[in-house]
Amino acid sequence: MVDFSGLAAERLGGADYDGDMIKTVADPILNACVRRNYDLYRFEKHKSLTNQENIPLLMIPAAEPLIRDANDWEARFETVRSTFSSRVGQICNAALDRSIVAYNENSDAEERQRYQEETELRAILTGLEIDSAKSGVRPDLDEYLIYRKVQRTPFLQYKNLMEQAETRRAWYEPTHRQRLKAFFEKTDWAQVAANVERLPYLARQLEWHTPAAKAKPAADSELFIFAQRPDWKEQLDRDILARIDALLRDYAACLSRIQACRAPIRAKRRKNDIERILFSRGQEDAWDTDELYAQLEALPPERVAASLEALRQEGWQFLSPDERERFLLTWLPELEPLFDLFSDFRCGGYRILGDLLCDIHEENTAQERKQLVRPGDSPAYAAMMEDCQREPRRYWEVAASRCRALLEEIVKPVNDVRYVEALGRRNLLWELLLDALEPNVLEVPYVE
Repeated sequence: MVDFSGLAAERLGGADYDGDMIKTVADPILNACVRRNYDLYRFEKHKSLTNQENIPLLMIPAAEPLIRDANDWEARFETVRSTFSSRVGQICNAALDRSIVAYNENSDAEERQRYQEETELRAILTGLEIDSAKSGVRPDLDEYLIYRKVQRTPFLQYKNLMEQAETRRAWYEPTHRQRLKAFFEKTDWAQVAANVERLPYLARQLEWHTPAAKAKPAADSELFIFAQRPDWKEQLDRDILARIDALLRDYAACLSRIQACRAPIRAKRRKNDIERILFSRGQEDAWDTDELYAQLEALPPERVAASLEALRQEGWQFLSPDERERFLLTWLPELEPLFDLFSDFRCGGYRILGDLLCDIHEENTAQERKQLVRPGDSPAYAAMMEDCQREPRRYWEVAASRCRALLEEIVKPVNDVRYVEALGRRNLLWELLLDALEPNVLEVPYVE
């Protein structure tokens, strides 16, 4: 909480005394860097206000609240729009661009002085922009945001690349991996002096030079009492071992099928390929890919599967123009308005029909695969899946509970540990036989 007797709220540039929560940096090295990079003479006039350190005091000017008529719908709309159109992020990015230069020891002294003032000015504007949600008075930020006077820092370039990683791109645009590679190659990191800007480069170097951790499982003899004899696996009952192996496979299949059925269907994987062909032929405005998919999705699933198989059997890509029309009349007569599009093989156009049929067939097949219970499932699998369907939110615990009960029907729980370990399924011991582990685990002597 901000102390009412201090100047912390003013120093934070926007905090007040109504319960604002703040985070402070107590690292002496970071604080020393901040203090060292400020020109003390600029804050001589504030010595009477600061008892210990000459950290800059930024005063956010107060603005009289703009009173609006609650019965005026235009005023209400303007208030809501102003509230949700904050440009705090943009002004903060502009301040960071300048602060990289302003507090870099390798920068020119005059340039540092100018950018320090611009950084502090943008800090004040940030406070005004935040307060505008309450007061309704917004500062004019156009002259500070429209004209870029400082080159975008590598840190913000990297941040922008990472934010665009999940956005959908056109087929002719470079991938996220290619953009990231180009960014690191075009930047001369030896000339980057600010540590904040070097963070992406250091993180990438750390990733490249950090070897992946390799699991080193302990030997059976180091963990279990029953494994002290070298021939302990030969003493196990082969019939019981086979039954437990089958049960564990059913348990893994049950969990795997539930997870697979819950995964979203990856639809229209070949849509970019169709758009590329239309773009190459100058037809991107004449044909809408979503409309093409919609027309073929109206076909019954068996018709789609049969047409796709006929496409493969008759070698669609090798058919002459007359043969193409005859093929389409035979298998897809209801799509006659699209015959010219499908029969146009320019720029790889033979792929359009195949891409559409493949994507739609995959969606139809995926829907069929999203069946938890299928013909041919074993009784043990059916029992576990039945319990999971009753409690879908706890399916993992429910499946493990039923599997433990089925294991007890085969052999005693204490002996189950031996069979599970002999099958190489040590990771399942903590899920299924946690209570039975203690009697089988070696005691490690305590060493001071």
